[in-house]
Amino acid sequence: MKKILAVAVAAAFYAGTAGAATVYSDDSSRLDILGRVKVDLANNDADAEHRMLQTARFGVYGKTAVTDGISVFGKLLYDLSAQDDKAEDRINIRYGFAGFDFGDYGTLAFGRFEDAYYKSTAPTDLFLNWGDGGVSYWKLSPNDYGGRLDGQVLYDVNYQGYFLALSYQFRDLSKQIDHSYGGTFGYEFENVWGKPLGLMAGFNRYSGYESNNKYGYREDGYFYGADKHEWALSAYWGSYGAPGMYMALVYNYGKLDHTYAGRGFEASLAYTTPQTDWTFMATYGYLHNEEKKLSRNDKSVLSSKLGGEIIYNLTANFQIYTELERRYESVFVDESENAALLGLIYNF
Repeated sequence: MKKILAVAVAAAFYAGTAGAATVYSDDSSRLDILGRVKVDLANNDADAEHRMLQTARFGVYGKTAVTDGISVFGKLLYDLSAQDDKAEDRINIRYGFAGFDFGDYGTLAFGRFEDAYYKSTAPTDLFLNWGDGGVSYWKLSPNDYGGRLDGQVLYDVNYQGYFLALSYQFRDLSKQIDHSYGGTFGYEFENVWGKPLGLMAGFNRYSGYESNNKYGYREDGYFYGADKHEWALSAYWGSYGAPGMYMALVYNYGKLDHTYAGRGFEASLAYTTPQTDWTFMATYGYLHNEEKKLSRNDKSVLSSKLGGEIIYNLTANFQIYTELERRYESVFVDESENAALLGLIYNF
């Protein structure tokens, strides 16, 4: 499960997952093996789909000290389809990066990962499968790229409650963008009514953005060489996965070529029991298209979703969970529909 705190997000990104096995460690180096196996039984009333899906992740993480204040690190994590569906993308690289850790002066990474802007929307990106209903359509990340971008440089630093992330992306091999740059800035108050309170603001600009999104603005569904701008404001109170309440709100605004604009929000509320055995969460997301005549079916509401999730931690490595979602009528569906999912996860 994710812990949404500025420092915790960065720590999880530059290291292994919970339960990672350390296969080698000394005073200056370490090597971890990390991954998970996930089995989902999904029921989607919209298309009468009932099926079991099996996926896995497997990767390695290493870190070596160069001097007393500088270390180097690298991480490679694969997403794997564990079923015989003969899909061409059965093996995908989720993360692949290397970089430098300067201690109190931050980290500098190169490769494939979420961009700096994503950090401003991460407080509500909590569901193990669904969610992100209020900010996904306008974001290049994670909707178009699965949350991770190639060819990036990311600088990330936390200092006395302040945190800053800056990223730049070079032209990717898919040629969907020429380049992008953005960042997130925020501050975390250590104790507000007994819990941390974080405030963040993020921005990103994509140059030469191209997409074949079938829900696009033009009749043929394509953009050619467009510039895309996005802004986000977010707040969280508490630490997701820690005992007690957690609340978060993300507001997102996007504009394409200074013409087509949309805005959305997502709110999440979670409670974890004192022994951290159970976590209960509800979320609501809403996405509005200000140029409804340019979207499919001329609808102004692109997405409106209400979701819930229950997670039971049988052990520190094994979770049983269920997700429920009510997808209201929008540009994505012609009428309201319900979806349900039951899953098992083993982390190592």
